[in-house]
Amino acid sequence: MQKGSNIMLSLMQLNIGGAETHVVELAKELKRQGFNVIVTSNGGVYVKELEDAGIKHYRVPLQNKNPINVIKAIAQLRRIIIDEKIDIVHSHARIPSFILGKLHKVMKFPFVTTAHWVFNTKYGLKYITDWGQKCVAVSDDIKTYLMDNYKVPEANIRVTINGIDTGKFSPDTDTSDIRAELGIGADDTVIVYVSRMDSSRSLAAKHLIDAVPAIDKLAKNLKVIIVGGGDDFDNVKAKAQAVNDLLSRECVVMTGARTDINKLVATAELFVGVSRAALEAMAAEKPVIIAGNEGYIGLFGEDKLQVGTDTNFCCRGCGDSSPERIYADIKRYFSMTEEERTALARYGHSLICREYSVERMARDTMTVYEWALEKNKEILVSGYYGFANSGDDALLDALIKDIKRYKQSPEIVVLSANPRETTATYRVRAINRLNPLSVIRHIRCAEMLISGGGTLIQDATSTQSLIYYLTIIQLAVKGGLKVMLYSNGIGPLNNPKNAVRAGKVLDKTDIITLRDPYAEKTLSEIGVTHPHIEVTADPVFGMGEPDRARGGEILKSFGAEGRIMGVSIRRTKDTDARFERAIADMCDHAAEKYGIKTVFIPMQMSRDGAISKSIQSQMEYESHIIDARLDVGDMLSVVSALEMCVGMRLHSLIYATKGLVPLIGIVYDPKIKGFMDYAGQELYVDVKDVTVSGMKELIDKCSDRRDAIRDKLAVCLAELSEKAESNGRIAVELYEKEV
Repeated sequence: MQKGSNIMLSLMQLNIGGAETHVVELAKELKRQGFNVIVTSNGGVYVKELEDAGIKHYRVPLQNKNPINVIKAIAQLRRIIIDEKIDIVHSHARIPSFILGKLHKVMKFPFVTTAHWVFNTKYGLKYITDWGQKCVAVSDDIKTYLMDNYKVPEANIRVTINGIDTGKFSPDTDTSDIRAELGIGADDTVIVYVSRMDSSRSLAAKHLIDAVPAIDKLAKNLKVIIVGGGDDFDNVKAKAQAVNDLLSRECVVMTGARTDINKLVATAELFVGVSRAALEAMAAEKPVIIAGNEGYIGLFGEDKLQVGTDTNFCCRGCGDSSPERIYADIKRYFSMTEEERTALARYGHSLICREYSVERMARDTMTVYEWALEKNKEILVSGYYGFANSGDDALLDALIKDIKRYKQSPEIVVLSANPRETTATYRVRAINRLNPLSVIRHIRCAEMLISGGGTLIQDATSTQSLIYYLTIIQLAVKGGLKVMLYSNGIGPLNNPKNAVRAGKVLDKTDIITLRDPYAEKTLSEIGVTHPHIEVTADPVFGMGEPDRARGGEILKSFGAEGRIMGVSIRRTKDTDARFERAIADMCDHAAEKYGIKTVFIPMQMSRDGAISKSIQSQMEYESHIIDARLDVGDMLSVVSALEMCVGMRLHSLIYATKGLVPLIGIVYDPKIKGFMDYAGQELYVDVKDVTVSGMKELIDKCSDRRDAIRDKLAVCLAELSEKAESNGRIAVELYEKEV
């Protein structure tokens, strides 16, 4: 992003609050780094700090949904964006985001939002929220909230931190003027609480005040300073006054809204609060009790780091705050030695210096600005997605991760039979693969089509299926899109007309990567010569390491413990009664001779479940079946925990290879033989040749050669993993190639 670019930050107002302080610190850091920053809000106590830093502020009525204010805000913001020649607009609250979202659709400026909190989505409120082209989230749980509730694609979100100015919030801050103003003596024990005093934020302040009479018995000359203003200020002040009357002195001091938070925090022996205020107190080397409206974490130390970072120190999902919990932690704090208290304070300070710098916050934000400025066109992904097939689910999962490995924020849109499920599972946009208007609309605004994963170009399933995938490719070619077949299998193409049709269409694509040499041979046979063709490997080989321990736990949940053989069978025209009997006897043989139990693993329950249960019913020995759908990671983990694997489904064999599990293939389709040969595996049999004796012999060989097979798989896996990772690089290079 070019220095000198004009950035507009917009929020509701600039009074005390975590989001407001975040914006002020971000604005000052962006200004320091050479950008021209303009802030728009309804004003507040932080306006002067911005103006003192040379940052222009425009007062715009963004503080509520009053229709008159909304109309005024639209007109004012439009004029500011034009007059200030704004290069990027960054909104930090629901109302400004809604208004700017409407302007974005007309004015087409790059538009980024930051999610500082979780909003109520009931009563249609969800539909007056706009999260822009790209989004910043201040914690992982807010990122998840955006994906779950608003279907924001994961690639459009970057998580950052609430950056703290450690020069401003410092243990060396001079507090003499504040101590004089508030009458804080040298021997006073000071507890400070900072937050907006709105009804949605003031609960922990009330709890702290309720606990003051008990705390007063623990601490010498106790003084509790409550900082912040808001719609609940009078109620909190009344509660404080009642406690002061009870103690016959001004023990609880209500300061109202202030901007000199750093000085107020620096007076504290102990701090109570949440979110950014808690982080600022840590930066000032103060021990912190994290408590707020959302819940309670308690006295913060290394043992609370995970829950703190997971919730952005806001306590979402934690147990409720209460006067009793606050008192118990304050009592525990005062029972500590001086060394223990110092260690607690220094731990928080070191955490802020290490992980919560303003520079990092600005760097993360500028990355998102770059994403928005790129104005990326879509990458359409076509395949057999949304059909609850584990193999194809794995392909899509791996493909998305491959692309994101080489491009941080891709605009991926998947053609799916179940768009809602695909969106929820893979955190990408998805459209109905059979909705021609939607498909054509996205082709018109896309840059690239990836026809990817699996054996899509074949007519063994049906000519209709082949025509569907070829038609999508033809539409993309005619629309001027770059087209890539992504780690495909090719064939069989049994009908000569289908072979000719496929050859003509595929020859107009740009790049074809293939998962095995058999597919390359088939392409040559049908006359495909124009695109760049490269044999790589199935995308699943580029995925992370399987979790064998997790796989064992899942197997145990289905009743399978000990030494386990996985069997993945599917129904074809050749899987008759003879075939079923042979597989059942094979499983019994493994149990009787080797003590290996069988678990049936349907890769697509709707198609594999019935035959698996039929074979299971013919066995003498106990067996189990995974009769629930597992996600890709869990399925891979399950297979990796097996003693051996017998598979008809290609991805059961790929999962086994990934997990270094000795495997036996049953060839119902040339792709099975193609993979087994590519992986250097010899133990496979054609489905038509399956016999009881033959399957028992394969089990014996697999058991006898177990170590040699694993060694060979390890060598093969290293090579296939490297080749698989190249798929994403090739795709992104094509996407970004100038034409």
